[in-house]
Amino acid sequence: MNMSLSVPEWHRIAMEGTAPPVRILLNGCSMDPLIRRNRDFVTIAATDQELVPGDIVLFAVPDVERYVVHRVWKIQDGQVLTWGDNCGEPDGWLPKEAIWGRVVLIERGKREIRPDPVKGIRWARFWHEARKGYHLYRICRDGITRGFKKIFR
Repeated sequence: MNMSLSVPEWHRIAMEGTAPPVRILLNGCSMDPLIRRNRDFVTIAATDQELVPGDIVLFAVPDVERYVVHRVWKIQDGQVLTWGDNCGEPDGWLPKEAIWGRVVLIERGKREIRPDPVKGIRWARFWHEARKGYHLYRICRDGITRGFKKIFR
């Protein structure tokens, strides 16, 4: 049986403890290159165990009808800090109750990737630093290019 549910409907059923995992295609690029926009499917299950840094989770953005899949960066005093792997800044602190589900599988073509929180948080740290280096390189390159253009006009 194929059933179509909206994310809020799935969340309501998940809170009752009866929701099956849901498979979705993400349309944002905030988790690139791990999860590619409109190419990789993710399977999200209700959060049935304690969250740990490195988990990839689904949550609703408060006051907006938008849902986000980002990585748990820190957990402190019942609050969760999330951060997309391809984002320059963390999202901000959310109550644990705001987390609706956890990514349990990423499908890339015929390949299945099971997220590992320990490896994931290491990867995210590396990727955030690499992004900073790349942006610094572009700033320097663009500044030098503009300088040469002024000199050789």
